[in-house]
Amino acid sequence: MTDTGAPKTRWQGDVNEAAVEDWKADTTTFERVRQIIDVTTEPQTASQIAERARVSEPTARKHLSALAETGRVKTFTSDAGTRYMRAPQMLAMRRIADIHREHTKAEIREAIRDLKAELQEFRERYDVADVDELTLDLEPGEDGWEDVARWQQVEQSLDIAQAALSLYDFDPDDSRSAAARTSETGSTVEERGALGGDSTQSTA
Repeated sequence: MTDTGAPKTRWQGDVNEAAVEDWKADTTTFERVRQIIDVTTEPQTASQIAERARVSEPTARKHLSALAETGRVKTFTSDAGTRYMRAPQMLAMRRIADIHREHTKAEIREAIRDLKAELQEFRERYDVADVDELTLDLEPGEDGWEDVARWQQVEQSLDIAQAALSLYDFDPDDSRSAAARTSETGSTVEERGALGGDSTQSTA
């Protein structure tokens, strides 16, 4: 049987359409708009978001307005209309929440100590006070630019770790640490408390 190549193109289209139909069946219109905006890093119109989310434009506009109210969406308004994109701070907020949920207070404190030690090592290695001073000292193409990138990354990680640690101020019983420790031993826990659910369950 001769392979003309045509079936491959037709099959690819079917797969994509099937995936879209599964996505629509498994999600609400709000969930699809939220998922699309979470990966939208350049401003887009409501109609563009609607097309990608497989919803009507009025539905997309309604959900985008609701998400903007919560701070998840950043809006840009001009004579040409309103455009939408993911709020940049959302990624940091989600990372902070993930670290707080997955690590104990002691683990976060240890990570903060390690990050501060790495920053001090950079200061001593280059005899500068901060990364901005190092940036001014370096010439284009000179060794050290990789360390500038790493230095900036460490500072960002330190800010996020300190913010995650500060969330324990709202969890005075340290129940998040208890949950993380229990999880490490193979148990799953939904703890009570201001940040937890209403039930407690263990599979241990």
